[in-house]
Amino acid sequence: MSTELKDDLRRFLHWGPITLLTLLLIVTWTVIHMNSMWWAPDTSLESVLNYALIWVQTFGTLYNFIRSLMVGPGFVPLKWHPPVRKDKKFLQFCTRCNGYKAPRSHHCQRCGRCVMKMDHHCPWINTCVGWSNQDSFVYFLLFFMSGSIQGGIIIVSAVTRGIQKRWLIRHGLHHMATVHLTKTNLMACVFSLGVIMGTTLASITLLYMQLKVILKNQTEIENWIVKKAAFRRNAYPQKRIKDFVYPYNLGWKANIREVFLSSGDGISWPVLPGCDEYSLTREQLQQKKDKRARTRVFRCIRPATGHWLPIFSQGLWVSFHIPCPHGSRIALEPDDIIHVTRIQECWLYGERMITEKEKVEMRRRKGAIRGWFPSCCAVEECEDYDSENDLAGGEPVEEQDSDQEILELLRNLHAPAC
Repeated sequence: MSTELKDDLRRFLHWGPITLLTLLLIVTWTVIHMNSMWWAPDTSLESVLNYALIWVQTFGTLYNFIRSLMVGPGFVPLKWHPPVRKDKKFLQFCTRCNGYKAPRSHHCQRCGRCVMKMDHHCPWINTCVGWSNQDSFVYFLLFFMSGSIQGGIIIVSAVTRGIQKRWLIRHGLHHMATVHLTKTNLMACVFSLGVIMGTTLASITLLYMQLKVILKNQTEIENWIVKKAAFRRNAYPQKRIKDFVYPYNLGWKANIREVFLSSGDGISWPVLPGCDEYSLTREQLQQKKDKRARTRVFRCIRPATGHWLPIFSQGLWVSFHIPCPHGSRIALEPDDIIHVTRIQECWLYGERMITEKEKVEMRRRKGAIRGWFPSCCAVEECEDYDSENDLAGGEPVEEQDSDQEILELLRNLHAPAC
């Protein structure tokens, strides 16, 4: 068995896929059991079609779910670099993958790889939604939503018929008094209805978000980049920065074909006239430089656990004001230095600087170095960033990530002395 296949199968060993498959099994069993009493498949042609539709939607859901999980989003090859050497200056370098980030790709901390056309990381499939599996993910949501709606109608109708059983018998409608309710199937119906209501709302929400992404050919991450591009031009009007044109929105028909009919490679993308394949990446590099210019330095004064809900370490108030759920958390120790770029009530987002001890020992502490942490755990240090502020809003310059600089330093330490 190949390593890649083992990694794909290992994605099933996560609470997301296990929970979803378990709930799907319980709900499907309940729907089929109640349907056999309410509208048995051998009573009419319509009942046969209804029964067949249950299985079509069940297998459609399972097939597209497994395909979304097994195929994956498409990962940028490790140590990837652009074919033309001079184009490296237009791309960001990923120290984790030891290569450059291809256009429209982003590094996912949970997958541990750079993902092609990354939209978001979905815990239910335990991988990202991206270039390779976006079509399967949309089909999965469609089958899941339609199956949930049909299952809900069957369960409600069957339970109603079961409650009316005595009334039907008294009025001589014995052919309709076929649903026999027991404690087991009634509890299964109540549980399944709760699951169906929750999953239907979730699938409708996700489907709406995916349709927006497909019609505009703009992932959630790219949507945020476009918003920052507009803000940057409004924030620095004196710089007269050229207007940013999002290069991948080719019209809704072409955008749909790109998702469901495209046979591309996930690295090269068709763009609008007047744009090139690095239009977005150049904007990203400039935004990153601007972010460094407005970075504020904080020093840790009390430990931060890195927990998502630090109730016992930081209290209920901090836990009630958690930031966006998709952001990672970082653990901190006293005297750690953090470069903060985002500030919310009770929380800060930043990057922990590698300590001298880690550089000497050639080993980094476990856990993410970039993410959210409680603001009560750190205080701001006074630093002079005038030199970087002078760069804000200008043209892109060739520079490396701080992580890449650290990597180069560690390599130099390993190199033999002359």
